[in-house]
Amino acid sequence: MKAVILSFAGYDTPVIDLTHAVLPGNILQGAYHLRSALPELPEGSVTLAVVDPGVGSDRLGIAALWRGRFIVAPDNGLLSLLPGPVRAWKLPPADPGSSPTFHGRDVFALCAAKLAVDPGWTAYLEPHENPVMLQKATCVFSDEELSVAVLHVDNFGNCVLAVTAEDMKLITPLTLLSSGQDIPLIQVESYYQSPADDAVLFLTGSTGFCELAVNGGSAAETLRLKPGCRITLKIKRSNSQ
Repeated sequence: MKAVILSFAGYDTPVIDLTHAVLPGNILQGAYHLRSALPELPEGSVTLAVVDPGVGSDRLGIAALWRGRFIVAPDNGLLSLLPGPVRAWKLPPADPGSSPTFHGRDVFALCAAKLAVDPGWTAYLEPHENPVMLQKATCVFSDEELSVAVLHVDNFGNCVLAVTAEDMKLITPLTLLSSGQDIPLIQVESYYQSPADDAVLFLTGSTGFCELAVNGGSAAETLRLKPGCRITLKIKRSNSQ
């Protein structure tokens, strides 16, 4: 993929690896990494995001523009966590002779290079009004519960949830329902504030999403969670809400 980009856009084109840590085929985890990285990238940058379990199928490829930053990706939900408006266009079909198992190299990398060279290339593409959005990316609140997906588990075993600090304003997490048990959650601002080594913490991570953590341990191992799992939290709403 890098070879294709450099061959088209020139060998002085900066190419940065953001992550190769997405689990195979895990679109929701890929959406989290895309959402985490894009705000830190400069306007005019092009992000090539390929988590593509549907490669070779009739799923579309898209170019998208979010807050002045371009994304090239399969249209399978990778844009689901981006807040605010996203403009999108349909990519042209794969050229004859392209591999049906490696569109990252034969379709998406070339399109990303074209955008890097000429951002106006989108004028030749057909607009795409309804990119695919993942239902699993939404958090569902009731009066006393929150149903939410695990987006990502980092190297420390912290479990990033598909709910933001803004979503949790005036809401206090109480317990996690797991295997018929209520596991208490301790709301803190940082990991070191844990009252006990095995306490399960609820806090806001560096990307604005809420996390479950165990200070000095792994929340993923303690709670047996992995990206894509859906969990239920018992919550308490503020009287002012």
